[in-house]
Amino acid sequence: MASNQTPTGRLDTSYSRTQNLLIEMADLIGHKWHPVILHQLFALEECGFSELHTAIDDISNKMLSDSLTTLEDHDLIERVVVSEKPVRVRYSLTDRGRELEPVLDSMIDWGRENLPDEQATPAGAPPAAATTGEAVSVSTTGGPTADSPPWGLDDE
Repeated sequence: MASNQTPTGRLDTSYSRTQNLLIEMADLIGHKWHPVILHQLFALEECGFSELHTAIDDISNKMLSDSLTTLEDHDLIERVVVSEKPVRVRYSLTDRGRELEPVLDSMIDWGRENLPDEQATPAGAPPAAATTGEAVSVSTTGGPTADSPPWGLDDE
């Protein structure tokens, strides 16, 4: 209940302000693709749309475009038009965006230590066996294929 609200001294003296900060941060970096995009920009420093799209598995062009716009609106990334015809843009982190690197590093470290490998694999990604060189079939319809692996399939 509200009577148990105590200030979180290391974050802020106002419990309400702390809640609002956590909600805003979760909204911003809690989006499925935002941390992935930021992480790629930490690694690549500056890149074009196609480079980002190639580097990020399973993201659609529209989702990448929408996410880049949101991150730019929050002053986490910068979009620079390199040429008008054809239109070419480059994306890079702002100083504000770079400040999130230790936050994302902590999230990655926590995930490695606390999430089973199955949970650390994005939805729709091939099973871990695919990274070991083992042959794995994945159906594009989500259903079993003739040579599908036996895990996670319900015979109904």
